[in-house]
Amino acid sequence: MAAGGRNRLMIHHFFFKKNETNQKKWNVSERAQILNSKSSFSLVEDYKAIRANIIFSIPADGCKLIGITSADSMEGKSINCLNQAITFAETGARVLVMDCDLRLPKLGRLLAQTSVPGVSNVLVGLSNLTEAIQKTEYKGLDVLLSGTIPPNPSELLGSAKMKALLEQLKSQYDYILVDTPPINVVSDALVLSEFLTGVVIIVRSGVTEKESVRSAVEQLRFVNATILGFVLNAVPDERSKRYKKYYSKYDRYYRYGKAQKPTEENPNQERVKESQRS
Repeated sequence: MAAGGRNRLMIHHFFFKKNETNQKKWNVSERAQILNSKSSFSLVEDYKAIRANIIFSIPADGCKLIGITSADSMEGKSINCLNQAITFAETGARVLVMDCDLRLPKLGRLLAQTSVPGVSNVLVGLSNLTEAIQKTEYKGLDVLLSGTIPPNPSELLGSAKMKALLEQLKSQYDYILVDTPPINVVSDALVLSEFLTGVVIIVRSGVTEKESVRSAVEQLRFVNATILGFVLNAVPDERSKRYKKYYSKYDRYYRYGKAQKPTEENPNQERVKESQRS
């Protein structure tokens, strides 16, 4: 399914252990999927490819507000939002990740940081923006978490105060990645889309139904949201063997952030050895 126009279809593969098909195990292991020094080369490259697609799909000037959403719940939008924010920060850009899922926030739990004060507290005037923005362990990446869960999330997210808050943040960051609620569950993401540069839809392999994605796309188009593309998430191992085979030979030398270079005496030595093994 193409988004149409200049929008790009982005399908990338994220590898999870087979025993994580159980929903409880999926939840427990989700924090382990945050990008780190032990992340596989293939996973890191997938996020870099998505980053490149996003960059080439949006205007070059000014701050970019990118919404990360899904058709339904439990499709991996929050972990993908965080990982993509980490990937953007690695370019040296000033990046903020916002948790605008004011009903079931997750970024605070993933980052092991307190969610209060956050977005809702700033919008109702109980906190100022400076004290609500937190640093993360990732260089160049700040986070603005959800705050206290309000009784009227949709109204807050679509308010003039929210628009003013985003305008203020745009002067401080190059990219703002926004975790929004699922489109088919509540209207919050649709309301928020008015303020966003574009939206990326997370689709979970083997779980998300075609009609659910179709419904989400139709709703976004109805409010004139810009759909940047889709990310196919949690592709089972048996469907990704050809990708893992391709990447396996590079993992030894190109671990995330820890590339091992061939010797100076013979720069092609390791490549030759590797070729002979293949």
